[in-house]
Parts: sequence; C-alpha cells; structure tokens
Amino acid sequence: MEEGARLGFHTETSYTSPEGDVADAVWRLNPDQKPIFTFTIEHDLTALAASALQWVGSSTEPKSWMHICVLTSGAADSLSSFPLPASIRVHEGRDTEALSRDLEESTLKMTRLLGTFTDDEPGGTLSETVKRLSAITATWPKDMWASRLTLKAETVFNDEGLYLFAAEGMEDEEIDAPALKPSRKVVPVDIDCGDTSFEGALMRLVNASCGRILFSTEHRNYPFIFRLSTTLGGGDSALDLWFDVDKSNVPQALRFRELVEGIATSRIFVFTGPSGEVARLTLS
Repeated sequence: MEEGARLGFHTETSYTSPEGDVADAVWRLNPDQKPIFTFTIEHDLTALAASALQWVGSSTEPKSWMHICVLTSGAADSLSSFPLPASIRVHEGRDTEALSRDLEESTLKMTRLLGTFTDDEPGGTLSETVKRLSAITATWPKDMWASRLTLKAETVFNDEGLYLFAAEGMEDEEIDAPALKPSRKVVPVDIDCGDTSFEGALMRLVNASCGRILFSTEHRNYPFIFRLSTTLGGGDSALDLWFDVDKSNVPQALRFRELVEGIATSRIFVFTGPSGEVARLTLS
C-alpha cells in the first residue's frame, strides 16, 4: 500500500471485483476505474495458485492489467508447474527489493503505453507522471485518442488450423484444403509475439472471394478490432490493429498497446487456435 501511494496510485485493500474475485490489495489510477495492479499474498503455494487463477480473465475482458502474487514462504519458482499467463507475476515475499524494482518497471511501462492515448508531454518523476495520468484519464474514455495501425506482413498458414474457420459441418470433410466460406462461426485465437500474448481474440472469416480472404475480430461489445487480409495461400498480407477507445476501459487499452509494442519488437507473431497454430506472420 505504501509503495503504491509512493508511486502515485489510489490504493485499496480487500478488493472484490465485479466478477466476485477477491484481491488483498489493488492499485488504481482512479477510484471508480478497474485496477491497474491487483495483489494476492499467500504463504501456501497451492492456495496462491488457486487465487492467481481467479485473475486470469482474458485480454478482451481483463479484470486488471497485471496481477501480482506474493508468496511469503517457500520458493516462488515452484509455481512454474501451474499454467499462468504473462499478466500474472509471482514474487517471493522475502525479496522485497526485487518486488519493488519490478513494480517500478511495470509502472514505467504503464505510463509509456497509456501515453499513446493522450497528448501529455512526458517529464518529471515517475510519481508525478502517474498522478498526471490519473488526472488525464479520470474521465476515460473522454478526450482519449483512438488507435489505428496497419502492418504489412508475410503470412504462412497451417492448413489444419484453417479448418477451424470452415463453415459448420464442413470441417470434417475429407478434402485436401479447407473449404473456406464466410460464416458466423467464431474461433477463439491467441496472438503470441515474444513474451507478449493476447488471449481470446474472437475471429471469424468475413470474406473469401477472388482468391483473397479476410479474418476479423469485429464485435460490437469490444474495443479491439484485428483484421488479417491475405490470400488462401498466404504471402503478402495486411494486418489491421484498431482500438475503439470509446468502448474501452484502461486495462483493455494497456493490453492493446502491449500487444502492439510486442509485435513491433519481436517482428514475428503467431495466431494460435484451440487445435494449435493457425498462422505465422513476419513483418515486412
């Protein structure tokens, strides 16, 4: 709590999310907004894992931007046997210096990512920047900038992954290549690039004509729009990464900019569906 206040956040203990999940503490930019950081503190490894899994959520509907697990006894690396996403960090409570350092680095990253939605000029201490962002984002999404990027890439498809997008009743047919036709069928897709992952993008095939295909995540309730336009054989492609800020909350904005930054850094990213890899893209 003291660390969060020092860095300029609004802090709170014994927080219960709208979904009913409980955190020992939270840091927010503003009291009426979703938390940036949530914390669970446990002395038992199994209890810590169970508490952490409550906060997994999805990238489309995150419960916070980042969940921090603090294990007060034992070795935190023992938690590696539990499948936890990158948005959940685990620390040993006895190593307070490492925890403090990680929180400062994550806060600095937060200010950088959120800065892309504002016209704020960076400057001052980290605490001053956080407090300034708190004031700027108090009326989120009012006066925030929308985000639209189009990236050129080379796409390599996995035919078995493409079968997921075949129209209902066609994916089991014995054919050499999936018969892709536009449909309402939605496939959950993860986008992985380096250490960054965007989980649960809901994609469907919205167009397939003249040798070209278009996948899109357009959904009326989500601010995320990811569109991949290419040919059935892959190759030259256009990837749209759009964010409708008017439909968003702050953790969603952070997840989006984190994905954009991860793609720009790694240059190679993978679309993965329920049965494995769907496509691998390399920025041109």
